[in-house]
Amino acid sequence: MNKAFELEHLRNLLMNPELPSGLYLLDTDLTDEEIEEYIIELGCCSYMKESLFSPSRGGSAFELFVVGLSHQCAGNIEISNLRNLLFTSDGAGKDNIIYSLLIQMMKHLCMNGRTIIHVYGELDLTTLTHEDLYKLKESLTHHKDVIIVASKNKGIVKKGCDPLIKTLVFKEQKYKLMENRLDRVHISYKNDYAHEDALKAVIAGLEKNNIAYSIDRYDILYGDCIDKYEEEIGASDRIIMFVIPSYFKSIECMYEMTQMFLNGKVRERIIRLVDIEGIQRNGYGLSEIKDYWQGEKARKAQRMVDEPGGSRFILMEIRKIDEIIRTLDDLWFFICRDSTGDYKKLIENDAELLIEELKKTLYKVEAKIDEKFVPSGDTQPSVIRKTTLNGEKSVYVENNIGSIIIN
Repeated sequence: MNKAFELEHLRNLLMNPELPSGLYLLDTDLTDEEIEEYIIELGCCSYMKESLFSPSRGGSAFELFVVGLSHQCAGNIEISNLRNLLFTSDGAGKDNIIYSLLIQMMKHLCMNGRTIIHVYGELDLTTLTHEDLYKLKESLTHHKDVIIVASKNKGIVKKGCDPLIKTLVFKEQKYKLMENRLDRVHISYKNDYAHEDALKAVIAGLEKNNIAYSIDRYDILYGDCIDKYEEEIGASDRIIMFVIPSYFKSIECMYEMTQMFLNGKVRERIIRLVDIEGIQRNGYGLSEIKDYWQGEKARKAQRMVDEPGGSRFILMEIRKIDEIIRTLDDLWFFICRDSTGDYKKLIENDAELLIEELKKTLYKVEAKIDEKFVPSGDTQPSVIRKTTLNGEKSVYVENNIGSIIIN
């Protein structure tokens, strides 16, 4: 283990001013003790810790964690009363008390600004249910300051981390290898304050529906190649393409767009969220965007002439701009000649309508049956039948004799 390497990435995480409140799984060889010692030594945020461990039979690890955290709020009568109610409640009433308790604890524990709650012990966040994770994550939204709930990956859950948890890889041997995220829904967007609430609604909708997603603010870590991630977005099986006026003038966003079209099947893979008020959805609007990129290309070409020795970086940008210009007509047909729905309605209620459109593509079932197949009275089919299933739908097999191979 390169301890200095991993500690440096922990420092980058804690010092990142754009890191939002959330649940984070740290894939690191650092021990819980080393993590605790370094955070306290760094002194950049308030620190507290609570153990997550296996309960006795019939108990709940999450409830024990909540109770333990509540005892760190000494002197708070409201939290003490809620904790006492928790001991005598059950069913839906218990859920309400736990959620109320979490909200009050976050307010109490995080009065001194940015806070990290270190979940340590024999278990990690991946062992909690989606419902419990959702309560914990939502409780963080009731406080204006950033609250980071983080645990070291103990390797208990081998596959399928809940999308409410963001995994951050610190291990040197894994760090420079982009994780295969092509089975997640990727979000292509331009950072824009006026549309931040809409982006949050999309993310909330994905998390509420337990849909795994990838977004640069979580998945591009220190040392990662931005170009590679942009190409990863373009190759993804499902993409939410959030197009606003500033999207058209971002070379990063527009390069992602070229990669989407390069990989084809855009109508099957891309869910469009479009708000381009102020830009005409006709040939004039297209010409305006083309003129912008032609101007950018000319300006960069002139810089190549003016700067002695040229510039590999500017050459790379010019190549990207050429791809953008070549793809603009296809993009314009895609977002202007196909209906993209009512933007405001699509983002209401945690982007409920948008997520419904996305789910139609995620859970599509395709069955390919050989045309020569002839049903018989036997229970064994005369030919091999292949069924491709995407999503979490069930398949019913009636009276099968022979092998069923599941990959």
